[in-house]
Amino acid sequence: MAKRIKKGEPEMLIVSFCDIVTITTAAMFFAMLITVQEAVKIPVFRPTPRSISTDKQVAWFECRNNELFYVDKAGLDDQVAELLSSITPGVRGGDLTGFLKAIQGRQVTNQYYKVNPSYLLTAIVALEPRSDAPGETVDDLDRPNSKFAYILSQLDMKKRYVAFLVRDDSFVVFRKARQVADKIGFDTGWELLGIDEPIKFGAGGQSVSVQ
Repeated sequence: MAKRIKKGEPEMLIVSFCDIVTITTAAMFFAMLITVQEAVKIPVFRPTPRSISTDKQVAWFECRNNELFYVDKAGLDDQVAELLSSITPGVRGGDLTGFLKAIQGRQVTNQYYKVNPSYLLTAIVALEPRSDAPGETVDDLDRPNSKFAYILSQLDMKKRYVAFLVRDDSFVVFRKARQVADKIGFDTGWELLGIDEPIKFGAGGQSVSVQ
């Protein structure tokens, strides 16, 4: 005769208890599986550029909009020196309003860049890109008569090295240009610039380590 449960006596819910045990066991299993996977995962190390000391002079190139531009710093420096020599010492001494008035209408520029005069009083040459001057693309760099190849042919690799100022959107053209320079035999280096970060050279110059 089946035992009758007295009124008011709690009834054990075996099915619900088994569900809880099953879910808990499954959760512990998956947690252990993830832990083991992370423990045995082999880390991936990305090589970083290795700096090399050098006495060579730098030749600058900018990689922007996935195009390559030659930064003729020496030519722009000569123009800046000529401009400043034509201004009276009192104006060059720190009078921004008088300085800007003195150089009004007189631009320091070349094929790819123009100098922002507002920085000159602080002994900084800041370059702004010219929107009407396209650079060289990856396809252009594949040609033996590219401007980049010509400029490198005019440089003495025993005295000069090539430095690239690279924007976030231009690593494809940078890698191609560095490959071309490496093949010729030039030492190279590079530095990352923000998309809108200006190119600025201080009074003491600027350098990028050979890598």
